[in-house]
Amino acid sequence: MKIFIRILIFTGLVVAVAMTLHPGRLRGETSLKKIGLEEAIRTAKRNNPDFKIALHRQKADSERVNQVWGMLSPIIESEASMLRQGADTGFLSMSDGQYDVKIVQIKFGINPGLFYNSLQISRKAYAVSAEEVKKIKSEIEYDTIQSYFNLILAEEMISIRKETIRLLQENLKDVTALFRTGSVPRYELLQAQVQLKSQEPLLLEAENQHRLAQELLNYQLGLDGVVYTADRDIIEKDGYRIAEEDIDAFVRRVGGLALKSRPEIIQLTMKKEIAGHMKNMNSSYYLWPTFTAGGYYGYNKALPTATEAYLPTTGGFGYMDLSRIAGDGKWQPNWQVRIAATYRWSALIPMDSTRAQEREARERVLESEAELDKLKRLITISIKSSYSSLLTSYRTIYSLRENVEKAQEGLRIARESYRAGVIKNSELFAAQVQLTTAQAGYINAINTYYQSLAKLRKDIGVDDDHAIFGGDGHE
Repeated sequence: MKIFIRILIFTGLVVAVAMTLHPGRLRGETSLKKIGLEEAIRTAKRNNPDFKIALHRQKADSERVNQVWGMLSPIIESEASMLRQGADTGFLSMSDGQYDVKIVQIKFGINPGLFYNSLQISRKAYAVSAEEVKKIKSEIEYDTIQSYFNLILAEEMISIRKETIRLLQENLKDVTALFRTGSVPRYELLQAQVQLKSQEPLLLEAENQHRLAQELLNYQLGLDGVVYTADRDIIEKDGYRIAEEDIDAFVRRVGGLALKSRPEIIQLTMKKEIAGHMKNMNSSYYLWPTFTAGGYYGYNKALPTATEAYLPTTGGFGYMDLSRIAGDGKWQPNWQVRIAATYRWSALIPMDSTRAQEREARERVLESEAELDKLKRLITISIKSSYSSLLTSYRTIYSLRENVEKAQEGLRIARESYRAGVIKNSELFAAQVQLTTAQAGYINAINTYYQSLAKLRKDIGVDDDHAIFGGDGHE
């Protein structure tokens, strides 16, 4: 029993020391590192699996280009073969087969139209994969910015809720003091107590949203646990800008750039051209012959069954030497050169598979054109929506910044007025609500501004803000 008590005392001392030295560790908390927005974007790109997959696909497509260029390279090889045969009559009956050794053998064949269109298809497929990398980078940037500012918004909401609770606690002290002196009825004391208690669930909700936002940001960074937190100093900057006040004028200015830079537009354009080259490639089977060239140098050894034949001659019956036909069983050098042009007539028939593939590719071209038209319209709508959100949040930031200052001053006046008995507690609480609403709206407007800016960069397909804010007369 004494040993058990000593163990409990020792364990308690260890826990007490541990809590004193590292209280956060016992609660499962870790010290979080602040990470800047640009560093967060770089980290997310570095760790994102989709980005890595897209890079590998891009490298694979670059090798497809090399494969097509390889069609111009002749095949150089060596070959050793054995042939066995049998026949009762004719030339084949003179030999049981032969051995062939081709020291060097060269083969080359190409259809010009097939080669050209295959090369264009591989190049444009590489361009599509390169734009996919760019597209994923843009999506990673947007998602990271969204998570980053959502975390800042969650942190600010905790601060606002805690400040509200602090003010309501002070208010409760004032009401309690006034109640004890008989200056206010019990109803106002109960009202102040309810107001304070009603904020506690809101604080718990804000803390829960903050935990989720931290998890999501670190997930976007490619981390398994919560390691980083956002640096809220970014919202202290006063660098909020807009371009034109007119949304339509902005769309006219950047719309052309979006149609040139947006990865999805480029990808669909490339896919349309790929389908066109696919059509032309299948047409090449009947538009162009296939040119081939080849040759070899080597040795062969025949296996003759009879090198001489007993035949009638002008001098009577005698033997004729047939070794030049049937071979004499020795290794003989030989060579061959062959040049040919082969035309595939069956490709002219409509039911031929290449003609069906040609018609399929033609429909793919029309399909891509329809998709391009649809996407261009959607991009225009998306740009308008994102820029409208940017304009609204920009104006809201400066409007609510002034409102926050006025609400703070209004709350100060309301507290003094309440203490002087000029207003009721409900009016004081209304002033507090106005301040909380203004603060939350201000932070939310900043959050919306940066997310709208990131969405615009994604919509237009640019990596910086120069295209958005650039030009004469822009703020």
